[in-house]
Amino acid sequence: MAWRPSDWLYHAEGGKHAIFRHVKQPAVDRHAAGDFVGRVLRVSKRDLAFAYTAFGDASTDDAASAAAVSCLDKPNEVNVVEMLFQRSVVQPLLGQRYLDLPQQITLPSMFCAQLYHLAFSSGNIPSSRLPSWSIDDGPEIKKTISKCNFSIGMNATLLRDYTTLMGHPGKNVISVEIKPKAGYIATSPLVSPANRCKYYRTRYSLQQELMESGQIQKGWCKQNNQNGKSNSKPSSFTPSNYSPLDLFSGDLSRIQSALKDLSNNMQNNFRVFHNGTQIFGEDIMPSDEKSKAILDELFPQCTNNLDAINNIRLLDLIAGIIAKVLHREELLRNLLSMQSLDAIDADGAIKVYERLVHLCGSNSKAEELLDKAMLCVQSDGVEQRSKKPLLLHENNLTATSPYDLPNCASLHILLEEIDKFQPHHPDTDVNAFHARCIQMVGQLSQEDCIFLLQNWLLSLTMCDVSFFVTFQCHLLTDDTQCPTEELQSIDHGGIMRYYEKEGGQEQRVSNGTHTMIHYEVKVVDCDAKPAKKLRKRKEVEDKFQFITS
Repeated sequence: MAWRPSDWLYHAEGGKHAIFRHVKQPAVDRHAAGDFVGRVLRVSKRDLAFAYTAFGDASTDDAASAAAVSCLDKPNEVNVVEMLFQRSVVQPLLGQRYLDLPQQITLPSMFCAQLYHLAFSSGNIPSSRLPSWSIDDGPEIKKTISKCNFSIGMNATLLRDYTTLMGHPGKNVISVEIKPKAGYIATSPLVSPANRCKYYRTRYSLQQELMESGQIQKGWCKQNNQNGKSNSKPSSFTPSNYSPLDLFSGDLSRIQSALKDLSNNMQNNFRVFHNGTQIFGEDIMPSDEKSKAILDELFPQCTNNLDAINNIRLLDLIAGIIAKVLHREELLRNLLSMQSLDAIDADGAIKVYERLVHLCGSNSKAEELLDKAMLCVQSDGVEQRSKKPLLLHENNLTATSPYDLPNCASLHILLEEIDKFQPHHPDTDVNAFHARCIQMVGQLSQEDCIFLLQNWLLSLTMCDVSFFVTFQCHLLTDDTQCPTEELQSIDHGGIMRYYEKEGGQEQRVSNGTHTMIHYEVKVVDCDAKPAKKLRKRKEVEDKFQFITS
């Protein structure tokens, strides 16, 4: 099948990657590997910019399309590594039903240049994101581009389009993308004394305060001038009341509260799509008439909250369905378990990284070893981890980690000390614990350091993922054979009966009818975090000293 740039539309983006959606809607069934219908392309914005700088406003031709097809089955080494990480490390712990392995491909550079041009000509790139699409026009960049071998193409990923529902074509499909963030509060004695605000609030809450004060800025909310360059003056910012602790609590009412807070202040963490088109998000809101039309399509018998404006009614109904899906599925529990592999906090990771660099002799050598180690799961497989003998009492790290625990006394003593630490207990001498643990870090071996940093980087990855909850409503009468409620599996999505709440009681939508929800939950953005992120981590963590409350 020919690859034509005009078949791909700019759809969305994150900090580093752009998403292009195929223009055609999916059929009922599609199994052919070459069928791009119902797929999205995920490409590095930096690679797109490099390609466009090299080729300029390249014209579309069939040669570029043919080259793309010939590269489909030839993923390069970087792509293979990402595939191994997701298949061997993430999938077994997160749940295979929640994570589809992406198809790693290599796109011709000219094709990427065309995508870059199409994205800009669409006019849909948010102004706050424009700086991430540009590269400095300096001598170093020109030198880098001159050394690039554009004949080998650019890395890309071909994914399912999760704004559509597999096996359920047609209209009235709602998809919500959520960035849940870290669902835990730091408890490590390795937290820096200047950063002990981490013991009392979630990282998300602390970052909201730093963003409000202008200490940090995220790419999605930066204020830009007319040339697309970021201004030094921070943009107006309203902090969110969302608490990841509520979302990960396992309590339905708290999950609903978390989703309500997300929908009230979406920022870059909550987006809603209707039939593949975004209708809610940061600075995106449908008209009241559009919301009413969607309400009439999804819930024609809905009588709840009629006094509210249609946007609020629609968001409340969507959030209610999403909350029940997340409450009945295991995704959040599995995700929190993986996030909790962080036993040392970022402050501790900085110290352990410094120890590893000392032992290896250089940053590059330490990072090379750590990047390779991220793929090295337990020798007898993740599924066998509960059968492995442990030299210390079991905690979440030793029980859940996919990596082999080194048989080293120094590491085990440190982990026992970390496990005993209770920052809020009145008898805990926080300073003494911190001093002892810092001293213990200085005794760690290379293998010990790698084990701790492996798990910290894996936790960091899982704190930065997004997931989609996509659903379709089916209004049934009593005479219609009602499908059995099912949890999501590897082979199919989930099915649940949905009632609206009226006066605190579950009620049918109307007499003689009920609504069945067909849904699917899928996680994206599970790329392994590179070890080089640790080089400048101290600059990131030092910002927390500016927290005033």
